Amino acid sequence: MSSKMQEICAIETKYGLALFRMALTHLVDVGTRHLTDEYVDEAIKQITANDKADKANGVTAIMTAEFQCEIVRCAASLAKFEIWDLFAYIKNYVPISD
Repeated sequence: MSSKMQEICAIETKYGLALFRMALTHLVDVGTRHLTDEYVDEAIKQITANDKADKANGVTAIMTAEFQCEIVRCAASLAKFEIWDLFAYIKNYVPISD
């Protein structure tokens, strides 16, 4: 088990499985509640403004502004699902490697 997984396991052990699961749900819920249409519009405006400022200062971003905007849009689409449905999807269909 990696050190990150051990740290997460220690938190689960400290608080207990029931509280740990509720905390995960709360963590995702707080994020999804903030992905309103207004937030998405504001985030896209901010990404676009940052991109313009970066270009004016000769900064090259790792991700394009459009790609960053798509991340926000995708997250907003996912926020419409129930948290446990998302967790189930991740568990069954999203391969994760160390």
